[in-house]
Amino acid sequence: MKNKADRLYFQNNSTKNWLNEGLFNELFGRYWEKLFAFCLSHTNDDEASREMVQDLFLSLWERRKKVEIKTNIGHYLFSGARLKIAKYYRDKAYAEKKISDVGQGVRNETCNTQEYILYKDLQWQLRLITAELPNRSRQVYVMSRNEGLKIREIALKLDLSEKTVEAHLSKALKFLKGRIRQLGF
Repeated sequence: MKNKADRLYFQNNSTKNWLNEGLFNELFGRYWEKLFAFCLSHTNDDEASREMVQDLFLSLWERRKKVEIKTNIGHYLFSGARLKIAKYYRDKAYAEKKISDVGQGVRNETCNTQEYILYKDLQWQLRLITAELPNRSRQVYVMSRNEGLKIREIALKLDLSEKTVEAHLSKALKFLKGRIRQLGF
């Protein structure tokens, strides 16, 4: 004996309430396990497969007065399941990409933090070492590196020859490089 679900191949457009509670329950009973097995075979995710099938039936029930099914109801439900499976994999790929991006951001942030700490430490050590320079060499170095003045400008300000300024700057840089190497930077 055939039941209503067996006879439901195409929607009867003349009936507004073609999917009543009784017919819905028959469809649910007939297709729920098959749809679940289908989703599970494609995802290997029990919980996600249950949600997909529940969402399919919930959507069908909520749209029961508007939906027009032009095919066999089984084909319609399995097509919906295929769409749910595709969405599952899109969402999964998106989530994995986000996790990867966040992980990369954390790694970059960690590197940036370490680099910043090393930079600040080097700056502090450089200030201490600069204080050890003879007065004129320190003055030339600070004007060149910290104030950004050119050799000609320093020579004019200090009333020195350009060669003397170059000699002081060279002496300061050589001293600083040697001390920084000693400290292990």
